[in-house]
Amino acid sequence: MRVSAIIAAAGDGLRFGGAEPKQFTLLGDRPILAWSLAAMSNSPIIDELVVVSHGNYGERVSEIASLYAGDKRVKIIPGGATRQESIRAGLMAVDRGIRWVAVHDAARPFVTTALIEQACLLAREVGAAIPVIPISDTVKEVSEERFVTRTVDRARLLLAQTPQVCKRDDLARAYEEADGVGFKATDEASLLELAGISIGVVDGSPMNLKVTTQDDLSLAIALIKAGFVKRPV
Repeated sequence: MRVSAIIAAAGDGLRFGGAEPKQFTLLGDRPILAWSLAAMSNSPIIDELVVVSHGNYGERVSEIASLYAGDKRVKIIPGGATRQESIRAGLMAVDRGIRWVAVHDAARPFVTTALIEQACLLAREVGAAIPVIPISDTVKEVSEERFVTRTVDRARLLLAQTPQVCKRDDLARAYEEADGVGFKATDEASLLELAGISIGVVDGSPMNLKVTTQDDLSLAIALIKAGFVKRPV
């Protein structure tokens, strides 16, 4: 199984704040982006890395990749105005000889090589796969006026994480179908659902958190200091 890892690192991090995009913020001894690059590069299943970057930071991404991507082939592609456009740009850059893609958020630094491979292997069995975690809190639906309208049964609700793994051609077809109906997705699984492609799930991890705000960064730093996560070599 040969897989191209597409790493979404094109965001400007408006919700995060700071002088530069969050993927370049130091987490422990390395930039946030470096964690995902190292985890992906450690897997023999991953054949190449496609980093979709903000257009102004290609050289910075190249420097980080040279330090943390090991001997993997790395392509750095300018992103678009939205995640959907950015990942599509990355998809077009995937080596034509590679059948599978694993799309991952650079903002999820603590992904493990084991989780990457679990998602890839299940995708090989069923066609596509994503990691998920259960919801522990009670879920409320709220009106525009900010009043609770109902409590949602959480028994079958799960939170989607990345990497999200599928066949390259299936994702390309899903993009075409989304274009046809003007559908805007927040993850690749939503596009695959629209195209009628079955998606299996593997157990994700609460540690595979997404760094969106400064509070998330503080939590990530605390997890490192407490020894709950290990730096990928």
